[in-house]
Amino acid sequence: MRILTLFILFVVSTNSFGQSQNEKLAYQYLAEKQFEKASSLYEYLYKESPKKEFYESLMTCYLFLERFKDAEKLAKNQLRKHPERIELGVDHGFILEKWNKSSKANQVYENTIKAMIANVNSILSVGNRFYQKGKYDYAIRAYKKGAKLLNGNYPFAFELAKVYEAKGNLSAVSEALIGIMDYGDNYLESVKGALTNYFHDDSNGKKRRVFKDVLLDRVQRNPSKTNLTELLIWFFLQEKKFSSALTHAKALDKRNKENGSKIISLAKICTQNKEYDVAVKAYNYLIKKNDHSYYYRIAKIKTVEVLNLKINEDPNTTLEDVTYLRKNYEDALEELGRNSYTMNLIRGYSRLLAFKYNDTEKAKEELENALKQTRAKATELAKCKIALGDIYVKENNIWEAALLYGQVNQDFKEDIIGHRAKLKLAKAYFYGGDFEWAKAQLDVLKASTTKLIANDALQLSVLISDNLGLDTATAPLKIYAKADLYNYQNNDTLALAYCDSILSKYPNNLTLLDDVYFIQAKIHSKNKHWDYALAAYQKAVNFGDLLKDDALFAMGLIYYNILNQPEKAKYCFERIVLEHQDSFYAFEARKVYRTLRGDFGGQLNLKN
Repeated sequence: MRILTLFILFVVSTNSFGQSQNEKLAYQYLAEKQFEKASSLYEYLYKESPKKEFYESLMTCYLFLERFKDAEKLAKNQLRKHPERIELGVDHGFILEKWNKSSKANQVYENTIKAMIANVNSILSVGNRFYQKGKYDYAIRAYKKGAKLLNGNYPFAFELAKVYEAKGNLSAVSEALIGIMDYGDNYLESVKGALTNYFHDDSNGKKRRVFKDVLLDRVQRNPSKTNLTELLIWFFLQEKKFSSALTHAKALDKRNKENGSKIISLAKICTQNKEYDVAVKAYNYLIKKNDHSYYYRIAKIKTVEVLNLKINEDPNTTLEDVTYLRKNYEDALEELGRNSYTMNLIRGYSRLLAFKYNDTEKAKEELENALKQTRAKATELAKCKIALGDIYVKENNIWEAALLYGQVNQDFKEDIIGHRAKLKLAKAYFYGGDFEWAKAQLDVLKASTTKLIANDALQLSVLISDNLGLDTATAPLKIYAKADLYNYQNNDTLALAYCDSILSKYPNNLTLLDDVYFIQAKIHSKNKHWDYALAAYQKAVNFGDLLKDDALFAMGLIYYNILNQPEKAKYCFERIVLEHQDSFYAFEARKVYRTLRGDFGGQLNLKN
């Protein structure tokens, strides 16, 4: 008995192996379009095992070989074996159509639609079969009849949209996708996903234009339908039309008497996209409610933070802007108080006092009081220590700053805030002339998960390595460290003097020159001396060392943001794309370059 069982298993496995080999060979013939050879094998395979995939492949062979009679026989046979698969009728009709029997084909198509049943999967199979065969009008009829059979419980809108897109009927695509919103709010995210895919290849913007017109019309005719307005807001955000998005978000907030959470979310998106003016308008809308709610307090804090970002990034900032920012900080702190909830405000205000008004004593007092907040989170206190350390650096009290940075680094070794403190600690030792110790810290940070920290650590580490490796004394590096420190302290006169000292005393020190040019360029930019800044950046570019991509990116920003010379800006970003693929700026440069080239249309919002 045991021998008989083993024999049967051997025969079965041998047959299975043979069929598997035939299957692979048949697939290869089909892929190579050797339909005669493929059909012979698939006929055998289908006879042995009438599986769906064998049926589909054999049908493909018959149609390419124009063996319509065999194809019709196959389709009818498959339908007899699987009468529940109504979509097989589409195959039969398609064969007749290819056979130039259009009248009979249409009758079979009609009968297939009549035979449809109230089953979602069956309806999808019929509609998709018509779509695959290019019978778009029948596909539309199938999906629409399916929706009726299901009493409107499922509209087949996504499927219809796909068919309408194939027909080139963009208005119908939009109507179908927007129409599904009538079935409930739970479809909103699905519609967004479908639209993202739909717009992916919209290079000329036609799909978006048609969709916007259809959606605006629906919103105007149905102002009470919240989900339509939410879809419109989402669309405007995708289009970078932030003001339009805010207009509709405010209308929705008023109409539904909402708490402001959606306005806060929109303001955050605007801030991330550097649309600071729109973000401030959003926060001001909530502030004007004057309801002293949770979102009112957030708006008060975030307004000041956004104003601070704008001033720090806008090269056209005036003294009046800085004064206005200070007033906003002081008003917000007066109203909300100095507590664990307003720690970020306190830090921002302190930095403003120290670096814009040179009032380091008051800045330190603010931070030292903040450190006494017993209910503040450990991370908030750590950020205050870092801010206080920065002010000590501003005062030239390097070692007091190093002590604070070291405490944060010790407490948050595996956290980003700890890495940031470690970088500042290394810089502090660099300023103090302890280059070996600074480099040791920087070499650890080169593996940081934060790309910006790793990039900064790498640049300074290379700078130190290049200069410590020289046979000469470290005098040039010490002068450079002083220049860098004075630049950080906003002491532009001394910073430029030390830079000039290096250029005059050590004109052949090729390891430092590009860094010197870069400091000069940053100082000139800060003081809006754009021609001098560009000249210094160009020297750094010509030098061709580690800062070349940094200089090109900075030049591109000046040409675009300040001088309104998009062609020169495009050239700078193009050089980063072509020559510096591994650059920290590569992704941003590629995006900006393609936009300036006209790949996407629209305007850029570039900030420093």
